[in-house]
Amino acid sequence: MMEPAAVTRLLTCPEQLTLLDKEWRYKGEGNANVVLSLPADGTVVRVMKEADDCGEETATAVAETLLVRLRFFCAVKRLFFTDRRSVFPRSCHVDLPVPKRVAAEELREIDRLLGPDRPAGRKHKRLSRAAGLVAVCPDYTMLPPADEPSDVWCVEIKPKQGWVHEDDRRDTARSTSAMCPFCVHQYLKLCRGDVRRPSAYCPLDMFSGCRERVRRAVGALLQDPQNNLKIFVDGQPLQVARDNGFLDAAKRVLGDVTRFCELVADALLDDSEPDDPSAADERDDDGDNDLHGFRSPSSLGCDFRSVPMPRHCVLNEILAMQRMQTTGFAAVCAEYDDDDCARDPHLQFGHVTRLRALHDGQAAVLSPVDGYLVAATARDCSVFVTFRPHSSRIFFPRTEVRVKVSDLDPKPRSTVEKHRIRNAEVESAYRQYSVG
Repeated sequence: MMEPAAVTRLLTCPEQLTLLDKEWRYKGEGNANVVLSLPADGTVVRVMKEADDCGEETATAVAETLLVRLRFFCAVKRLFFTDRRSVFPRSCHVDLPVPKRVAAEELREIDRLLGPDRPAGRKHKRLSRAAGLVAVCPDYTMLPPADEPSDVWCVEIKPKQGWVHEDDRRDTARSTSAMCPFCVHQYLKLCRGDVRRPSAYCPLDMFSGCRERVRRAVGALLQDPQNNLKIFVDGQPLQVARDNGFLDAAKRVLGDVTRFCELVADALLDDSEPDDPSAADERDDDGDNDLHGFRSPSSLGCDFRSVPMPRHCVLNEILAMQRMQTTGFAAVCAEYDDDDCARDPHLQFGHVTRLRALHDGQAAVLSPVDGYLVAATARDCSVFVTFRPHSSRIFFPRTEVRVKVSDLDPKPRSTVEKHRIRNAEVESAYRQYSVG
C-alpha cells in the first residue's frame, strides 16, 4: 500500500484540466492508457483504463496506481536517462509527466465519443474516471513553431529487446538458440495469422552500436512496421501501405529512403558529444548500403555481436535499463514461484520502492524478479525521433532533430507468469512452423 499522506496529496492537489472546451484528438492507446492529444497546447493526456467487467475503481486505488507510475518514472529518469557529466545534470530524452484532474463527467463523455476510433480489441477497457486523475506530457510528435513553415515529421519506434542474458542463450532450445526473442516471436505471429511474413527487423541490429546495422534496422521497420514503427506528420498518424510499409513516405520527405534511415539512425546514436571517441562511425565490413536487401529470420540467425555505443545516446540508455536483468529467466521464474506473495495484488509493484532506493551502478542488488521487471519496461518503451525538414535536398541541422522516450510504465509482478506462458507459446509455434 502507498503512504496515505502521499495518496491524499495526489487526490487533492492537482490542477483542474478541462478538455471538452478544447480541440482534442485520439492519439492511440496501449494496455494501460488511452492517449489524447491537445494540439493547441502541444501536449498529450494519458488517461488510465480499467476493465469494463470489474466495476469502477475507487478514487484511492486510481491515485495509488498513478503515484506508483510517477515514482517509477522519476527513478528511471534519474538512474538511466540523466547525463551527469556536467555540473548541472540534465536529461535530454525523458520528461516527467504532470498529474492533473479532469471531471468525471468529462471523462465519461470522452469515453463515449472515442468509441468509433478505438480498436475493437481494446474496447474491453474504459477510461478510469473515479479520481479524474490524468498525466500530461509534451506531445513528442510535434515541435515548437518555427519561422519557416514546414511539416513536422515524427518516427515512433518500439526497439524491443536488444540484449539477451547469457543464461537465456544457453537455456534456449538448440533450434532457436541462434535467434533473439523478437525474431523467434515472429513464428507465433505467423501461426496466429497476425502477420503474413516474418519481419526482417532484428533488435540486435538496432542495439548493435554499428551505425550501418542501425540504419538497416530502421529500413527493415519502414518496409514492414508491424506494431513497432509509426510515422506522424504534424501530429497526425500516416496510414501504412499494405505491401510497401512506410518506404514511400520516407522517400517523399527526403527524396531517398537511405537518407531517411541515416537521419533516424544518427539521431538514435547521437549523444551530443561529437568529440566522444566511442561515437565513432562503425560500419559493416562489407560496406553494403543497400537498405532493401533485408534478410528473413527464417533463413538466418541473429547477429549477437555489438560494439560500444556513445554513452548517452538514447539506445545505450535504454540498453542499460534492459541490462537490469542480471539472471536468466529460469532464475526469475524460480524466485517468482518461491514467493508466496507473488500474486498478492497489493505487492505487484514492490520493485518500484526498491528501485527508488538505488544509486548508480547498483543493478546487482536487485533481486532477479525486480531486475527483470525493470528490464521488461525498457523492452516495451517507445522512442520518438521528431524533425522539421527545410528542404528535401538539404540534410537537417542537429537543432532540427529531437529524440524522446515514452511508455515507461512499471510492469506488475504478474508479468513474470505472463511471459512464461508467452515463451511456451512461442516455442510451440516455432516447432509447428519448423515441422510445417
